[in-house]
Amino acid sequence: MFRVYFNKRRQWVSVFLHDVHPSTFARWKAGRWAYFTATWENPKVGEFGELHFVTSRLRFDTVSHEIFHILAEWMMANREPLSPKNEEKYATMMDEISRRVVREIRKIYPKINL
Repeated sequence: MFRVYFNKRRQWVSVFLHDVHPSTFARWKAGRWAYFTATWENPKVGEFGELHFVTSRLRFDTVSHEIFHILAEWMMANREPLSPKNEEKYATMMDEISRRVVREIRKIYPKINL
């Protein structure tokens, strides 16, 4: 488990890498290869959620998909609509989270292709 901070380090997402078969996630009523669960109590500070990945099925598109769920949840929790004025802010936020997740995964699994 590791944390990925965002929103000027005021919030974080806990990331879990599970060495299980994908059917295990299906039995948990979660996604097949990964899933996101929101855990926030305050949408502006503290832990925001958890990302869970099956390590044998780890691909960049899966990581990106789950990070989009974080971004969408954050926007809905903070009641912020997407508009031309804040589109770049959300693109930057997604870049920041993606870069940090991939960097931490590469520290744990240096030979992974992400």
